Amino acid sequence: MNNLYQKNIFYAGALILSAFFIPQLTNAQISDPINITPNGAQAVILQYHHVSSSTPSITSITPEDFNLHMDYLFENNFNILPLEQILQSLQNGEELADFTAAITFDDAYLSVYTEAFPVLKELNWPFTIFVTTSLLESNERLYTTWEQIREMAEAGATIANHTVNHPYFLDRNEGDSINDWLNNIGNEISLAEDKILQETGQSHRLLAYPYGEYEPRIQALIQELGFIGLAQHSGPINANSDFTALPRFPFSGAFVSMNTFPNKVKSLVFNLDSITPTSPITAVQKPSAEIDFSRSIPRINELSCFNNSEIINVELLDQETMHFRITTHIENQGRRFRYNCTALGPEGRYYWYSVPWINPANPE
Repeated sequence: MNNLYQKNIFYAGALILSAFFIPQLTNAQISDPINITPNGAQAVILQYHHVSSSTPSITSITPEDFNLHMDYLFENNFNILPLEQILQSLQNGEELADFTAAITFDDAYLSVYTEAFPVLKELNWPFTIFVTTSLLESNERLYTTWEQIREMAEAGATIANHTVNHPYFLDRNEGDSINDWLNNIGNEISLAEDKILQETGQSHRLLAYPYGEYEPRIQALIQELGFIGLAQHSGPINANSDFTALPRFPFSGAFVSMNTFPNKVKSLVFNLDSITPTSPITAVQKPSAEIDFSRSIPRINELSCFNNSEIINVELLDQETMHFRITTHIENQGRRFRYNCTALGPEGRYYWYSVPWINPANPE
């Protein structure tokens, strides 16, 4: 199997499932910018892979659709900032303009250089490329070269970490101890960061998890290594978000539609008091989650959650603490799936929170 299709098949399980978890909201429900979050600061992170009409659609957006996305952000005065600047501002309690966003690309595919880069360069917008270092220059028809990466870096791109070999972090080699397993993951991250520094002079300590997979011991490891982790479940971020597993809105395959794009990029952060379980790992096909949502969220009683395009059960357990239980009737067969929860907020915008699940026992 050639590298082009082998790489994209790895993503297919997650994206085919998650493509159906997004509630179908209409653009008519969007209106003028406002400041909503308690500290006035939130942002969305956009995630892309291929920008091409000739690569598998499950991880691709066509150049035409990518241009539509960028046109919308431009015409609606989005505040496009470097990812690292957004994260530092949130961590430092600084204000951000409403409709702040970061644009990211995973895997450093050649189409990022040939199709996306010229558009972003003309707009003078920063963006981030998460690089799997061993894949660069491995296939000149699929991946960028370090020379092309350096050219984009010199034009303002952030070059960040997507490991050396893009492994499944949750898979442990037979005979490896927990320490061996974590050391292997640490080496994947550290060696990639060293290579990025060597080739570009950049070291931002931003890690995009391969396949979006993580668990608490991995989160503790990247925190120990001084990294911020980015995953692949959807939703906006603010200072209260988990900086070891930040959500990003993926835009490929069924995600690219302009019918839902505005609602995603204008979505509002849910502030949570607690969530159980704290780990995304599950061994069952119908896991349940319990969440305490902040009472400051208007119309929280109208919370709706979705799994595989279908609305699922939301039970209010405690009115005082806004404690909800979320359960599904769907037998999730995939390795990765999620529950997306929304509630109507001010000015027709939607609060958005995604509960990711990973069942390592299921094959890709």
